[in-house]
Amino acid sequence: MDSIELQPSYSLDNNNHHAENTSKQQMTSGNRPRLTTNDTAEEGNPLLSPEQVPVDNGGQHRVDGEEVNQESISLNVQNSIANKEMTCMVHRRRWMILICLIFLILLVIGVSFAVCLGIHDDVDEKYDPALFVLPRCFNGSFRLSNQILIPELLSPASDQSKALSSQLQEKLSDLYSSSPALGRYFSSVEISDFRNGSVVADYRLRFLMPLNNAELERVTLSREMVYNVFRQSLYDQDPELNHPLYIHPASLDMQVGSVTSESGSGALYW
Repeated sequence: MDSIELQPSYSLDNNNHHAENTSKQQMTSGNRPRLTTNDTAEEGNPLLSPEQVPVDNGGQHRVDGEEVNQESISLNVQNSIANKEMTCMVHRRRWMILICLIFLILLVIGVSFAVCLGIHDDVDEKYDPALFVLPRCFNGSFRLSNQILIPELLSPASDQSKALSSQLQEKLSDLYSSSPALGRYFSSVEISDFRNGSVVADYRLRFLMPLNNAELERVTLSREMVYNVFRQSLYDQDPELNHPLYIHPASLDMQVGSVTSESGSGALYW
């Protein structure tokens, strides 16, 4: 009777022992029982409900349903400010370089202009007219194509002769006085006579030289130089052929005159 009642108890112990062994094997093999969301939340922080658990999204926060990266926005603003500052610095440097270049160009122009105005003195422009005492003369003639010989021009004392002589003397005086090569040596011009052939005028040119004149007589005050200056001016004169003082270039004649042959037969222009 006693043996029959003990058998169920032995069977129950075996079942409990088998359940414990099965549970240990599951734990050993890593097959732990799955936990639900509620279980996980209760194990991690049993004081917070699932709705109160903070969510970490790498520094991102949800605002009105959109994720905004505050750190990225801050970096973008800083980069924008830095780019603007760099652009302003580049523009300022460019303007400074441009202003320096303009100033340098103006400085060079000013210095060049000052040099041209006379920083260096032309030694050849400095001379003493009192040293020019030795005369050198040239005689010749030319034809006034637009003049008609009238009896009054044959008399040096007539008003017509004096007026025409004065005009021609002024013309020749301006010609040689403005010559860069001969201007300093020019002294006077004289219109001595008028002759027939339309109107042919005889002239006399007078130049003054210093005592040491060998070079001047051979080059500067040579017949070729004085003649070519006169002839070139005739080719450069007003092309209006009906001008009363027009001198025909082909009619020009010139010879070297002697100093002792100077005469006062005509008006003298100093």
